Amino acid sequence: MNAPNGRTVLFGSRLSPFVEKVVRALHLKGIGYQLVEPQSPWDFKRWNPQTGKMPVLEIAGAREYDSTFILRRLDALVPTPPLYAESDPHAAAHQRFVEDWSDESLYWYGMALRWTDANAAATAQQVAATLPVPSLVLPLVGRVLRWQIGSQARAQGLVRLPLDRLLDELGRRMDELLVWLGGGPFLFADRPGAADLAVMAQLRMLQSGPTPQGAELIALRPRLAAYAARVDAATQA
Repeated sequence: MNAPNGRTVLFGSRLSPFVEKVVRALHLKGIGYQLVEPQSPWDFKRWNPQTGKMPVLEIAGAREYDSTFILRRLDALVPTPPLYAESDPHAAAHQRFVEDWSDESLYWYGMALRWTDANAAATAQQVAATLPVPSLVLPLVGRVLRWQIGSQARAQGLVRLPLDRLLDELGRRMDELLVWLGGGPFLFADRPGAADLAVMAQLRMLQSGPTPQGAELIALRPRLAAYAARVDAATQA
């Protein structure tokens, strides 16, 4: 396949499931890239004046933001392998639906679990450790992050649920994923697509360390764990 002309730069941190989603799409497409991680909170607005969020991808001489828009752009530039089963409109519609569901619903279950009282300190420590700040001020940075990012999860509302209720609801979402997966290797296709990248990125966030309860929910569902491992293997560089 032919990679796009010019340098490809991805702005963001792989702690973000949306950045991870784009990373895996680039790997799947065989596109080499440079990852530029944030050095300060002001980087986000500088990279993406529209929303102030990551990821942002600079490719073929232009910048694109939002992981869904980025994946569509990648499919237009490098059509093979496709991220959406456009030859099967029914399957493609399901892929787009689950991609959006993962980004807009499943994500907030993960965020709520990360910033619930039981996990907030470990989550803040994980995020703070990625920033280029002296070790002496890491505890202060962690407290700021806990207030700043945690407030977004509180505003959304799921983090206000009791932990056992939150875990029960998250488990139900995982069971729904297994229904959509059925007996196939990937969601609605025989190869990984945008829906798989979106879902795998959210599951990876739950398995990243600060949320042992989420990792346990996945482990209790061997078919889901095997699916996540299958997408991971198919999209590694």
